[in-house]
Amino acid sequence: MLLETIIASLVPVGIEGIKHIITKFTGGVQPQTVEDKIKLQDSENNTLEVLAKLDNPYGTPSQWVVDLRASSRYLAALSVIIAGIATLYVSTDAAIITIAMEAVSVVFGFLFGQRIVTNLGKK
Repeated sequence: MLLETIIASLVPVGIEGIKHIITKFTGGVQPQTVEDKIKLQDSENNTLEVLAKLDNPYGTPSQWVVDLRASSRYLAALSVIIAGIATLYVSTDAAIITIAMEAVSVVFGFLFGQRIVTNLGKK
């Protein structure tokens, strides 16, 4: 069961690695004209502006609120991991244990897979 969890958490990393290799050899998608390049840059700018607006608290929140918002994903991931491990001790139903371990593998992919993909992109 541990082997399946490790493999499931490394599958997204492998897929991203294959994508990076293909992009490296093919050069990726390139805009054909200057107008296409400008549209692409405008689209990226609009995406960043929308993400910045989503993260804006519109005011000055307390420091604990800022800290809680910054760590909320990791707290949720920790709770899923704890619940998945607790399922091993509480439940004897194989289907429930399988679902719990799949949830734990998704969380491990979130926590460690993104860091590996990010580090692959830097090289």
